[in-house]
Amino acid sequence: MNIDKVYEFFCLPGKMIILNFLTVACMKPFKSGKPVANWLLRIALMGTLTVIYYNAVSTLNFSNFNFYLAAIMLLLGVLLFYSAAFSKSSMTIIVGLIIFLVSLYKLMVSFNGSIDGYLITHLVPLSVGFYFFTNGNDA
Repeated sequence: MNIDKVYEFFCLPGKMIILNFLTVACMKPFKSGKPVANWLLRIALMGTLTVIYYNAVSTLNFSNFNFYLAAIMLLLGVLLFYSAAFSKSSMTIIVGLIIFLVSLYKLMVSFNGSIDGYLITHLVPLSVGFYFFTNGNDA
């Protein structure tokens, strides 16, 4: 048998596939775990926002624009967590949109032509904010 042989992986609904002499059943998503995943995303976002912005808020430098952005982001993280208690998704969608836009702004301002850790750090709130903007409280 040739080691360089590439095995194609096609998964048709309800079919079994053979991959490297192993029979693998086609998997379906674990849909009942989505509420837990949504809560984990909310908790992870609050933790990430706290790590990123707590130092800027704790200085209480009211003359600095970054202080206000950091305070807004921390407040939005709390509001996103709190918005899960409501049956309507309006608050979650609005908060997700604002988190997405502020993170996009911070990402664009911090981009200096190279991809570094600071830039990647802002991708997490950007992604989670966009997720809640597009999905709301739907679980």
